[in-house]
Amino acid sequence: MSASEVPAAEAVRGHKARYLAGELRRGIAELRWPGGKLPTEAQLAREQGVSLNTVRRAVDLLVQDGLVYRRQGSGMYIATSETGPLVGVAVPSMTYYFPRIIVGIERELARHSAQMLLRSTEWDSGEEREAVDALVGAGAAGLILAGEGASIDLDVPVVLVERGLEDPYTLHEFVGTNHAAGARAALQHLRGLGHTRIAYLERSSPHTAPQVRAGLGDVPVLMKSRDRWTTADVERFLNEVRRKKATAVICFPDREATMLLNAAIASGLSVPGDLSVISYDDEVADLSDIPLTAISPAKLELGRLAVETLRARLAEPASPRRQISLVPNLVVRASTGPIG
Repeated sequence: MSASEVPAAEAVRGHKARYLAGELRRGIAELRWPGGKLPTEAQLAREQGVSLNTVRRAVDLLVQDGLVYRRQGSGMYIATSETGPLVGVAVPSMTYYFPRIIVGIERELARHSAQMLLRSTEWDSGEEREAVDALVGAGAAGLILAGEGASIDLDVPVVLVERGLEDPYTLHEFVGTNHAAGARAALQHLRGLGHTRIAYLERSSPHTAPQVRAGLGDVPVLMKSRDRWTTADVERFLNEVRRKKATAVICFPDREATMLLNAAIASGLSVPGDLSVISYDDEVADLSDIPLTAISPAKLELGRLAVETLRARLAEPASPRRQISLVPNLVVRASTGPIG
């Protein structure tokens, strides 16, 4: 009997899982399971004369090495460059904010020979529910979700991206931006330039805007929120800024910041001489006539960490849940300067 034919039950006590993992590696290399699907844990336990726990620990080692992946309710599969684990991704938008997160997800999945199935839900919770059902039905081993209904309870592992921080009691795993810390970074920058009278303009949103407001505390001398800003709305806000003698404005997101910048220039104000402006999101902030200083979430890293978190969950289903918060960067451009 060759070494590869010795049952794991006969391995040295305490090393059975590692021995079985080695036997499974040899089986994969020898194409013992040409269909790409491993026997069930119960079958392996019977064949090798070991406990189910030993089988699970052995498979965990292979999952950690990227050789095997689990598909909830379906079994264990060999991961190859052609048939790596399928990860479902659902995002609310393919045109604003989320594209760089998607790139981060895609790059990290490619590093591990995994596959991505991507759906856009257009900020509609009903479409998100349909997308999630379709992704699970397609055999996704796990999901990365961002959207209004991102906390849907599912039987497959789920990692939320840019969701979760707004709910201090959530049990979901997530990777998100600490937008309150981003707002604090904006304040710190303006105060360092001598600004003490600071205004805040936002487009209302259920997730980001409340966190930004929380980070600003009671600092703003003027704070306005609208579902959507028109040019006339921004002009009225600018008039209030001047009446309040504010010397700086923080805006969420970039579109509104650009509108305010254009209104300020049209009214004869010098930016940043008379008014400093900071944008929040940094999607198109650098494209303004005067490039905008901006708070910039680490979108590529958010995507990478979402995949890392999901892979860890697939490898170790019983491990503690991860909730990761990233502080966004401050990118200084031409729209902020010392108080005049």
